[in-house]
Amino acid sequence: MDARGQLRPLFARPRFAILYASRLTSQASDGIFQACLVGYVLFSPQRATSPGTIAVSLAIVLLPFSVIGPFTGIILDRVARQRALVVSSVIRAGLLIVLAALIAADHTGVDFYVAALTTVSVSRFVNAALSACLPVVVPSSDEKALVTANALTTTSGTIATLLGAGLGSGVRGLIGGDDRHLAIVAGLAAVSYLAAALTAARAGRADFGPLEPKPWDAALGQVREVAVELMAGGRHLWNRRPARDALAALTAFRVFFGLVFIGTVLLFRNGFHGSLSGLTGLATVVTGGGVGTIAAAFATPRVTRRLSKRTWITITFVASGIVIVALGVPFSPVLFVLASSVLGFTATASKICVDTFVQEETEDAYRGRAFALYDLLFNVAYVAAAAAGALVLPASGRSEAMIIVIGLGFAVSGLLYYRLSARPAGPTPVPASEPGTPVEV
Repeated sequence: MDARGQLRPLFARPRFAILYASRLTSQASDGIFQACLVGYVLFSPQRATSPGTIAVSLAIVLLPFSVIGPFTGIILDRVARQRALVVSSVIRAGLLIVLAALIAADHTGVDFYVAALTTVSVSRFVNAALSACLPVVVPSSDEKALVTANALTTTSGTIATLLGAGLGSGVRGLIGGDDRHLAIVAGLAAVSYLAAALTAARAGRADFGPLEPKPWDAALGQVREVAVELMAGGRHLWNRRPARDALAALTAFRVFFGLVFIGTVLLFRNGFHGSLSGLTGLATVVTGGGVGTIAAAFATPRVTRRLSKRTWITITFVASGIVIVALGVPFSPVLFVLASSVLGFTATASKICVDTFVQEETEDAYRGRAFALYDLLFNVAYVAAAAAGALVLPASGRSEAMIIVIGLGFAVSGLLYYRLSARPAGPTPVPASEPGTPVEV
């Protein structure tokens, strides 16, 4: 069956089509916002950005939500996920208006970082919601359709983010790069988030789940239930070994990917010179990663019909380890762009497989918490590694030793995953309190 034949049944599902459009509009808006934030914080000529400053910026903007992220899963298992998508996009639009005012005033104080942190946090909540919605509109019992849906949505979302970032950067280039013009880009992101809210509003309130909403307890009781439910969600994932092993492998990959990210930012800001440097060079690297993402989306559903998802994850990890050393050590901007395509391919191919493992292995009543925990592992590993790398790398970003460590890290992570996941799986435990169904906590 050709690609069109695989996609036609998906789009024949009206709820999938609306969810897909919601992802595209939301992630395109994220791209516009990210172009504004990166240009203002990391590549503004008025601001000197040291490795330590980058580390602090990353930690402030990304880590707090990673810590509280699992709590959002409890919300996603109780409220209408369609309503969560609508309200979240309206909130992001309001926050971008605040950020536009702060940028126009050339302000980077605590209030700026709080607004940026909140915007990023809400966007990550939306991404967790979108992932939790997918098995409702494409049943997890249909593995082939779910792999294809994950490939399509993951890749299309990444492309939408890249296009949004390109739009934001293009508008900035046309109208100028000073703070007042960046404020206009922030305003454009606000309008785009409103469009995302209108897109999600086309769905019915119950169209995206949860299928059996869990009841809200009293406020005081809910404080205790949060910890209990997170433990239940963690046990649920832990007892599903295919999902657990795949999450562990992807977390390891994100550690080394975070090191690549911070080294790349430093190289294109301080280490490389010429036409392919600075924000233009970094945008080219991001584009290269996008090319890899598109290729992975086309390849992964086809390959995983012939190879297991486990084997495909291992192959891509090992290949990334070899490529990052071969293309990274010469410290050439062009070779870094080529390497970014391979890493983009691996990041997307592995995420499609891991998303599918988690969706297949978890009950719907646990999916919100499962993807919130997934977000926790995914982003804490990435940000912590990037922040640590910023503190140990030179300001130029040039370190042959770090490139070799990263290459070995990718390859060893893949081989360990293949070996550990080959162990015979025991029976999936069923909670004694409710045989055959998720535990109510």
